Amino acid sequence: MKIVLMNMVKIYDEKNNKVLVLDKKKKYGWEGLTFPGGKVEKNESFENSVIREAKEETNLEIKNPKFVGIITWAFTNDKGEFQKDVGLLYQTNDFSGKLIENNREGKLFWKDYEEFKKMEKMSDSMPEILKIYDGKYREIYWDVDKDRKDYY
Repeated sequence: MKIVLMNMVKIYDEKNNKVLVLDKKKKYGWEGLTFPGGKVEKNESFENSVIREAKEETNLEIKNPKFVGIITWAFTNDKGEFQKDVGLLYQTNDFSGKLIENNREGKLFWKDYEEFKKMEKMSDSMPEILKIYDGKYREIYWDVDKDRKDYY
């Protein structure tokens, strides 16, 4: 079994009630509107990985990311192996720096959170991930092969 560890961070501007949104360019299953994030690297803590990814994708320095939940995608990969992609979800309102609006991943912009949740162009998994960010669940296990989701 192969396991891939990933992270995502909801960067929230409390003063303006907005979240930082990434309109991700075409990339296996993640194209569309999402939050910044990426893979956890070897010998890197989960928290440090989300801080690094936020800096790489946005140029913002985030502090005090709070772990809010986990989503797991279980599936048979292109090599016929069983794989679990595990997404560790964080959020923070503690950030500084100058935002880079366009990067290799796509375009970044601030959006009212409630308006963002109604947008049509979200990445495939984002509606499920928002259920964790909104506190409905703390974990989702998604059996992609069977298209079955378990909520905890």
